[in-house]
Amino acid sequence: MFQFKLETFLFRAVFNFIRIFPLRIAYLFSNFLIFVYLNFVKTRLHTVESNLHKSFPQKSPEEIKKLTKQVIMHFGRVAVEFCWFSYKSLDEKLKVFEMQGFENVEKALEKGKGIILFMGHFGNWEMAAQILSQKTEKMNAVAKQQKNQYFDDFITHLREFNKISMIPKKFALRGIIKALTKNNIIFMLGDQNGGKGGIPAEFFGRNAPTNPGTAKISLKFDCPIVFSTCLRQPNRKYIFKFEQPIYPKRTQSLDRDVSKYTQLLTSKLEDKIRENPEQWFWFHRRWKQ
Repeated sequence: MFQFKLETFLFRAVFNFIRIFPLRIAYLFSNFLIFVYLNFVKTRLHTVESNLHKSFPQKSPEEIKKLTKQVIMHFGRVAVEFCWFSYKSLDEKLKVFEMQGFENVEKALEKGKGIILFMGHFGNWEMAAQILSQKTEKMNAVAKQQKNQYFDDFITHLREFNKISMIPKKFALRGIIKALTKNNIIFMLGDQNGGKGGIPAEFFGRNAPTNPGTAKISLKFDCPIVFSTCLRQPNRKYIFKFEQPIYPKRTQSLDRDVSKYTQLLTSKLEDKIRENPEQWFWFHRRWKQ
């Protein structure tokens, strides 16, 4: 209990410290976070290197080490951005995060059955959720309660401050159905290990247990899927892009349909990651059985 309180206190102290400074100065603090991680923390650093080596076997050990450092640098900046932007207005966020293809979200919502916004732990997904929620006030996200209740309460507060409606994981299906009937948006991150309930999908040349939830919900409730990315550009800004809606078609075999569209989304995500590998969350044990 005391440990959880201390961890949350330290996180909130850093969170509020970063918000004091202009963004360009706050970014300098990310260099300190990166230094601390690479030299002292190193949690799952080996997992990052191993995942990169197996996913890009053509790269030399030196290239993998360089790419690993780029991954750490990216997420050090993402951490600072989360602290700095979470209490900012939509207009303030849109100075850094440019939206492209929002008309595809509007087109999908015209169907009146809600939509699933599909993303990965890629680029800056947390800011993407905040921005779309502030713009539409229709965002819903399923959340698993974390062990540290104090930290969980704070993160939930930030998300709700940004108008994201949280659905407890243990009531996920009920909450999702309710949100879709109101023509809302379900925010889905579909790139973590699917565990025992996952189905196999090829990802970087290897079968990975993958959560079939996006495809299954879309097929059962006839709601479109919008594939989206929010990627850092060389000028430090982001492009938050929405692709054309996907309207999954159901055949006589639901299982085959779920597998087909789960693979489609997984492959689309892999293609984007190959273009910007330093921006994916390689800390996952994505291929564990």
